Amino acid sequence: MAILEDIQNSQVVRSYRQGYLAWLGAHKAAFELAQDNMNKLINGRDELLEDLVQKGEAVEANARDRVNGFFGRTAE
Repeated sequence: MAILEDIQNSQVVRSYRQGYLAWLGAHKAAFELAQDNMNKLINGRDELLEDLVQKGEAVEANARDRVNGFFGRTAE
């Protein structure tokens, strides 16, 4: 068992383990960030949809005004 303990306590094994744990932590952090952003998108989808509808209505109104001004009549 002394050889196994020497290997487990060696600088190479400790450095490898620290690198592995850093890699693992980076992936967990990336997953949590993606999960948080997805939850924000899911929770805010109604607000996002309403905002997009309002912008679409504004574009439509602007287009109608321009068409009415160009042709001098009401576009339907």
